[in-house]
Amino acid sequence: MAIVEDGLRNDSEEDNEIEVYVEEDDAEQDSDDSDDDDEEVSERKVLDLESQIADDPYNYNAHVELIQTLWSLSELDKWRCAFDRFQQTMLLRPEHWLLRLQTEETLAHSAQSIEFMADLFNQACYDCYSIPILNLWCSWAMSIGTEDGRAQIEEVLKRAGSDPFSGKLFWEARLELEKTKLQSLGEDHPDLKSQKQHVLWVLEEVVSRPLLRGDEGWQPFEEMALELKDQTYVDKVKIQHEAALEYLHKITPFEDKLLIVEDPAEKTQLYLEYIELVKELSKQEKYLECDSNSILRVLYERATTQCASGEVLHELLLEYGSHTQQNNSRMTTRRVLEACVRRCPSKNTFWTLKMQQAEHEESDFDEVKSILEIALAKGMESYTQAEFLWMSYLEFCRRRTDFSKESDVDRLRRTFRLAWDSLGETWGSEANDCELPLFWAHVEYKRIKDPKQGKEIFEEIFKYGENVTMCKYWEALLQLESERQVREEGDEGAGLQRLRELHRRAMRSVTDYPPTIARLWQNFERLHGHLDNVTQCAKISNSKVKEWRKNYQTMRDKMTGGAQRGKQAQKKTKFDDKKVKDTLGKGKRKAGAGDGEGSGVKRKKENEMADNKMKGNNSGVKRSHDNEKEGKDNKRQRTDSSSSGPVSADREACTLFVSNLDFKVNEQNLRDKLSEFGDIMSLRVKAGVKAFGGSICYCQYKTPESVEEAIKHDRTPLDGRPMFLSKYSVNKSKSFKYATTAERNKLFVRNLPYDQCTKEALTKVFDKYGTLKDVRIVTFKDGKPKGLAYIEYEDEASASEALKQTDGLQLGDRKLQVAVSEPPPKPSTAPTPTLGQAKRDVAGGMRRTQLSSFIPSVLQKPSTSKAANGQGNGHDEKKPLSNTDFRNMLLNK
Repeated sequence: MAIVEDGLRNDSEEDNEIEVYVEEDDAEQDSDDSDDDDEEVSERKVLDLESQIADDPYNYNAHVELIQTLWSLSELDKWRCAFDRFQQTMLLRPEHWLLRLQTEETLAHSAQSIEFMADLFNQACYDCYSIPILNLWCSWAMSIGTEDGRAQIEEVLKRAGSDPFSGKLFWEARLELEKTKLQSLGEDHPDLKSQKQHVLWVLEEVVSRPLLRGDEGWQPFEEMALELKDQTYVDKVKIQHEAALEYLHKITPFEDKLLIVEDPAEKTQLYLEYIELVKELSKQEKYLECDSNSILRVLYERATTQCASGEVLHELLLEYGSHTQQNNSRMTTRRVLEACVRRCPSKNTFWTLKMQQAEHEESDFDEVKSILEIALAKGMESYTQAEFLWMSYLEFCRRRTDFSKESDVDRLRRTFRLAWDSLGETWGSEANDCELPLFWAHVEYKRIKDPKQGKEIFEEIFKYGENVTMCKYWEALLQLESERQVREEGDEGAGLQRLRELHRRAMRSVTDYPPTIARLWQNFERLHGHLDNVTQCAKISNSKVKEWRKNYQTMRDKMTGGAQRGKQAQKKTKFDDKKVKDTLGKGKRKAGAGDGEGSGVKRKKENEMADNKMKGNNSGVKRSHDNEKEGKDNKRQRTDSSSSGPVSADREACTLFVSNLDFKVNEQNLRDKLSEFGDIMSLRVKAGVKAFGGSICYCQYKTPESVEEAIKHDRTPLDGRPMFLSKYSVNKSKSFKYATTAERNKLFVRNLPYDQCTKEALTKVFDKYGTLKDVRIVTFKDGKPKGLAYIEYEDEASASEALKQTDGLQLGDRKLQVAVSEPPPKPSTAPTPTLGQAKRDVAGGMRRTQLSSFIPSVLQKPSTSKAANGQGNGHDEKKPLSNTDFRNMLLNK
């Protein structure tokens, strides 16, 4: 450091000042060096964060940190670029949108910036519903002038003017704007009266809506209304004002609870109940002017921003979009759908709705195409979602194709090829079983009239995965080729032989469900084939179907576990016991021919031999092959039981059996759902089991308590289907878990409207008559309601009162049918079949024998003769009929 001194080196003030001056200069230099170092550190940090974002574009914290670092470097352009990329990549939280908007507002000084800021506020409202952001929008609008400000506040009111909790804030902003302009006008200004009308309209809107503190606006409204209108007008608005206050009184409890509830799941449930209440109020005539549709939009916005997530978010947004499409303008619908795709971008649902809305508005081809491209850039969460998205776009392309123009046909074909290849490149083997080429083939056959191209598509389909063994592709090909044969060549020509060979090839290839192909082939030969063709078809088809049924039964036995094997072993043991008894019986009959000691000894020896056979020992008695096989089975069963011990019992107690899952169940979604009930040790899914009506799953938890907790959530929906949850047991038998006798505290409700088949809706109807214990909705396997429900009360008196009040009650467009729950009695035992009558297979086998019609009726009726009843011979035992007796009966001798 250079030191500056004067020549005298005295203690003067001037010298001291020189020294101080030198020290300050050094301090500034050190500060500059420190700033340079901080700037270098920040620049290195920016590079590091850019690298992190390049590796993981969805790293939210890295985006936030990068924006903060760029702001510290005063890099405004880079800061804006980083924010734009952040916004395009993912959904921004309200606090980060507020940071961007507050910063941009301070920088917006030109007329061109008004449009930029308005667009920025719109984009923020797509991502979230935030009162601070809407307040900032209002404040900015009031600062830019009356006309532009009025338009911007109008946009705010469209989004939040109907909010019962905060809506009055935004109406007050609009009122302040209108009053400011009114005060600027002189008494003789030509626009004075129209401006007073603007102020009166705002006041009328405030008092006519169910807004918190909305009653405060009644006095200024009444004063201005009497000045500009008459008493009739005031009385009319008074009626609406009172209805709005009553409406507000009904919904205020929900607003109060939402202020104190913090748990997201509980808050979501509150919003769902709140929405149902508003829907009910919207149907009442006296509340028609309360704008329930706008209130519902606000509630959907608040719920999807504050608490909903996952599948609940998707369902709420779907309801939101559907409600808007039915009740609002095109502009509002576009805005809502844009919000939906921002908040749930990884599902095809809202992108499809957005494309359909654009098509409905007759937008050009490129606009719909751009929607698809944005959706693909966002990425779908699963292959199924991506396939549905492409299918929706291809359906649009088909509708926009003029099949008489070659250019349109070429464009459609290129789009099909692009969709198929894109799914294959993105999802790999998951795209092997794809519906798009099947749709393409149908278009080639039926619309483009090019069966050669259609068949080439099928041949390409058969090259991927196991498609060549799948029935659905062969069935479609055979039907299309059969229609083409009839249309082009009729019943003659070589085309029939080619079609016959195609059926034969399909029969050889299909393994998942050959009966369908067998039916198609047999129908074809009945119509077109000779005797040799019919015979050969029947032979090949029956052989293939028989083999498939055998394999299917084996697979089913494996999936059902040891229970089925135990039943089979039990049946076999009974059969062997019967053989032993027959042997003993024969020995007795032979011994009965003579008397004396010798016969007794002989009978004793035969009994000992039978005992030896039953015990399976080798003491001088040779066991039959059947007994050897039985011994092996028993030995295997003993080994299994001894080896399992308490470990198997514990594992069985910790295992949950899940059924009625979707045929193409998403295993990760299933795992995430079941993990809510406890720690999962293993999860085994068997997809697409037709015998169970869907996929099944075995889920092993760490503790049995997790299984008990899971069972409490039986019928919980997953991918739109209710899951059937039960304890796993090897020897489990079918049982009905609900009472089969009369229950006076439980009501059975029929003829329910399908839109009212929810627990919440029925609770609102029935809880006014007493304390509810349970509400159970009866559904089909796919989760859709049957229109039936069981309402269980804590006591019989409440159920009796509810029965009187609700039986015949009009609910929606239907009258309820209510009765005490009393299932009809079921026969305890099946009737004993007589000779010639069909045995009914309780396991679901054949329901009647094929030979029963050939047995004479005399054998199908119980005999009434004395001989048949064992009378007249002095013996109680019925005499068995010999073959000669049967022959004489058939010949009527």
